[in-house]
Order: sequence, then structure tokens, then C-alpha cells
Amino acid sequence: MMNNELPKVISDILLQIAKKVATFNKAKSRCNILAKTDSENTIVFFPDKYETLFFSIHKYELLKLDEKSNFLKPYFYVAINYDSIKTIKETFIKVEGLPFSGRINDEHLLDLFEMYLETINDLYLEISKLEKVDLNFTEIFPIVNYQSNIVPEPSIFKKKENILPYSIKQFSIINYNGVLDLQQDNIPVDSQWIFLVGENGFGKTSILQSVFLGLNGTSDGNVNLLDSKNTLIQLEYKSNEVSHINNTNENKNPLIHIAAYGPGRLNLQGAASENAEDRNSSVSYNLFNSDGFLFNINAELVKWALKNDKKFDLLKKAFCTLIPNLADIKFNKETDQIEYIEQEIGTTNDTKVTYQPLPFQKLASGFKSIIALAGDIIVRLSKNQKEAKDPSDLAGIVLIDEIDLHLHPKFQKQLIGSFSKVFPKIQFIVSTHSPIPLLGAPENSIIFKVTRTKAEGVQIEEVIIDLKNLTPNLVLTSGIFDMEDFVSVQNKDITQVRTEDSFEEMKHNDEVERYLKDFEKSDKNFPDELFLSKSK
Repeated sequence: MMNNELPKVISDILLQIAKKVATFNKAKSRCNILAKTDSENTIVFFPDKYETLFFSIHKYELLKLDEKSNFLKPYFYVAINYDSIKTIKETFIKVEGLPFSGRINDEHLLDLFEMYLETINDLYLEISKLEKVDLNFTEIFPIVNYQSNIVPEPSIFKKKENILPYSIKQFSIINYNGVLDLQQDNIPVDSQWIFLVGENGFGKTSILQSVFLGLNGTSDGNVNLLDSKNTLIQLEYKSNEVSHINNTNENKNPLIHIAAYGPGRLNLQGAASENAEDRNSSVSYNLFNSDGFLFNINAELVKWALKNDKKFDLLKKAFCTLIPNLADIKFNKETDQIEYIEQEIGTTNDTKVTYQPLPFQKLASGFKSIIALAGDIIVRLSKNQKEAKDPSDLAGIVLIDEIDLHLHPKFQKQLIGSFSKVFPKIQFIVSTHSPIPLLGAPENSIIFKVTRTKAEGVQIEEVIIDLKNLTPNLVLTSGIFDMEDFVSVQNKDITQVRTEDSFEEMKHNDEVERYLKDFEKSDKNFPDELFLSKSK
């Protein structure tokens, strides 16, 4: 109702409403009533900051009281917020049945507006309780703040020549995703592989995320990765010859040579956004979310192939090392695609049997997972290590959740050694549900078993065990995985369980047993030489 000229009977009503608003605002009310108008001739009244508690007048009409009368009486079309009209209906019997919105005459308009004002203080109080405010607990409660409780410790190692450029030394986690109070120190700086093992839901991912927050800090660009102010994560890591202690309250020395991956590792960026700093391909996103994207290594390979860049051959060599089934990688000039050529296992260079070239999208998920993961590590770490001429020159710390995902047991074992060979200067901190990757673990690997109880939350303990002579069944029933047995549920007689170390050994034993049974049925006698003592 922005009109300057109004019928006097209309303006008189609006002036009376204005007086009611002024009186209300002058009183010691909990809020002030404001008004706004628009080009549609609507006027809306509402308490400051809460327009949802509105009272609006859409338009007016001058109507005759009846057909015989010559007098015109003003009528107004109004609408009221649900909470106010509900309170009015419950409190003021005389307007019982009043619609949420509708047409009323001038007298009822003034009465209804008066009732609206009478309800608004209580409604404003209720809705304002939901408003978020900053509250400093230390100002109102005797809070004991968590203080940094880790101090620098000397670097420990088994072999000096295996010391890594970047490696974690100790960490402490308080109040993070099921971790109540956890501290681990004395981590050797020559341990290229740190394994986290434990049952689902025990906290392996929480520990990996905590290590990331300790190394990187709680922000990734404009995104805050840590909501709780009651969380404190502290971590000491070695950066070449210098050690740094970071904590989530003050991270002065974030590690920039870092990459982190969650279980979703098959999605590559589209070619159009391959170099963009997309949110879904940020350094933290893949570890903290399930819909992250890895850098498009195929797009990089196309660029390098077109430029005859030697990086293409270096990457091809790295991928063929990581995937023994992979014989070659080529750029198809006709399709502008990178093609992967697999080979038949067991053939040599002289008798090599290769299969039809395939684009990345048609590779097996296990191969795609390895290529996408290794490619992302190379692209991501190379950004801050321009001097690196080869993947083996790259240094940093890489976190991988569920490293065994998508992989055949054979590749689970091979992958650890292959990654160690291709990336000898990178420390890997990984979680796994499978014993197979541990069979490929280098001599100086660390195994942390993750447990969880209601009283102590998530905890870890180092498992000291010599893996070099163990088979998967022994690893499964050891203190690492705590399986009581590895016998099939179909087994009805425990005495029939095979205990050989390999399937080939079992076949050989079966052949020997068949031979002995056949010999027993025959008329042959055992040679006398079997019963003679051996000469010295």
C-alpha cells in the first residue's frame, strides 16, 4: 500500500494501526514491530529479525453494507502467521473460527491486529530461543582447557639408510569421532609402512583423519574440517632434518607434501576440470567424504604424449611396475585416448601374449584403483616438488583407508612391495581388513591394532610379530586379527581340516596317500632297504 492517495476511511484505519505499533514499540516489549511495503500494495508487519511472525494486509475494498445502502464500508484482506493465529484462536474465543487468511471489515481488523500484538511477545521469546549465539564456556564455567602434552622426542630408527624425508614420530588424539584419549609415541622414522588393522567401526578411519588433521591443519581452503572445539589433536613429524609439533589449536607448520584417500578411489575428474581446484578433489575431500574425485592422470598422459614429454615414459614404467599384468601404455592418435595393454601372466618378453588395448573406463576395478591412486599421488605431490624428475624422487606422507579395496589377494600382496619400489621416499599410513597386504610388508613396517570399548573409546597397540615365516591362516589367528579359527562353516569333522601351507603341497600329499593305498592293496612288499639303518 504505497499509494499516496487513499480513501480517508482507509487511511484512518492505517493511522490507527500505526499508533498501535508505536505504542507497542515504546512499551518495554521484547521486540520492535517493523513494516515493509512493496509494489503490489501489500504492507507486512513483523517483529525485528523474525519476518516469519508476520501480519500482512494484501489489499482493501469499499463495499456496500447491503443492496439498499448507499454507504461504503472498508474491508481488508489479511494473512497471519500460523503460530499467531493458533494462539489467537486458543486465547480469544470471540474470533474462534477465524481463517488463517481472509477478508475482514475495519473493526475486526483493528481488533485482530491488537490480538496479534498481544501474542507476539511470547512467540518472539519462543522462536528467539532457537537463535544461535556465541558462548565462551571459559567465561561462565571453570573449564580446564586441553593443553599440548607432547614434547619433542628424539628420532628413533633401525637402519639409518632407510630414514624417510617425511615421517610421523608421535601423535595424541583427544575427543575425536569415538577417540576419547589416545597417545602413540616412539614411531620409527624409517618405517615406510604403518598399518592400522581392526574390525569395522573400531576407529581406523578416525585415526587416519586425525593424523591428517595433525599434519595438514583443520582447514582445507575455505572448508573447516573440525567442528568441535573440544577436540585436540597433536602430532610430531620429521621434515628432513627438522621436527615439528602441530596441534589443532595452532598449526604453525602444516605439511604440504601430503595426500589422503578414502575408500572411493575410482572417480576421476572430467577432462574439462582436470586442473581446476574443485572442492571434490581437494587434498582432504576423498578421506573425509565418499564422493571425492582424483586428479585425471589420463588427461595428463594425453598432454605428455602430445608434447613427447619424458614424463609419459616414466609414468608408463611406474604403472607397469605397479601392475604386473600391464604390458604397455600407448596414446592412440586416432581416438585421442590413452590405451592400456594387458598381458597374459607367465609369458616372457620373447613369448609375450597381449590382449586388446582398453581405455581406462573399461579396465577392471582393481587396475583402475591402482592407476587412479598412483596417478593422483604423482600429480598431487609433483605440484610442490617441481624438481622431481621421476616418481621415485617424490617425498611425503600418504594416507590410504582400506588399501585392499577392489584388489585380488595376489595384488594385495604385490601392491605393498610395488608402491615401496615406485615411491621409496614416501611414508604410507594405511588401514586394511585383510591379512594379505601384511604379507607384502617390508621388514621395518609397523602394525597398530585398533580396538574400541565404551569406557576407553578407540585405542591402538603395536603388534610385535615376525611376519616373514607366517601364512595367512597364522596371521588371521594371531593377535593381529584375533580370528578363533579359519575353518569353513561347512566343516563337520575338525580332524579332516587340511593344515598344509599351500594348495600344491596338499595336492602332493593327496597323491602320496593314493599311492600308499594302491600299494597296500597290491601284492608288493616294501623294499628291505627301508628298514636298514643308514650308514654314517
